[in-house]
Amino acid sequence: MNNPVGYLMNHPGGISGERGIYYDYIFASNGIFIEAEGPLISARILVAECEIRGLAPIETKISLTYGSIPQRFFDLALNLFLADSSSEHYVAITGAAGYHFYIPVQDKSAGGVTYEVGASVVLEMHSHGHMGARFSSTDNVDETGLKLYGVVGKLNATPIVKLKIGVYGYFK
Repeated sequence: MNNPVGYLMNHPGGISGERGIYYDYIFASNGIFIEAEGPLISARILVAECEIRGLAPIETKISLTYGSIPQRFFDLALNLFLADSSSEHYVAITGAAGYHFYIPVQDKSAGGVTYEVGASVVLEMHSHGHMGARFSSTDNVDETGLKLYGVVGKLNATPIVKLKIGVYGYFK
């Protein structure tokens, strides 16, 4: 059977159950996790912390197809954000035979940025100008894919960077 979502149990002897086409929920002794795999990233993160007796624990995991994202991409993003800290900006790191820096056409203001998301995005980053580096409720509604997300704030002082992994609306 090809169910869109799988429901798996992490027994002491291993994982059992039928995997889903898109993602799986894994019940473990330390909680309920969501696990998904795409061409650029695979991730397993905690959805609900709870104790489920009789099952084995499982850990959070993140794996990037092309390995760690090079520091130079974070440096480029920060330099772009610092060049115009009065507006929000968006950049992405895409993956196609390696990592690439992507800056789409965007409408920027002090309170937001709109843009077209490119293909094969592994990391989306945006700036919050002089505001704090936090993911807003608008960010959380927009960020529903399987990818990394970043926000950079306090560009008028010492910049703060926050990153999270997103698995179809769940974050860690």
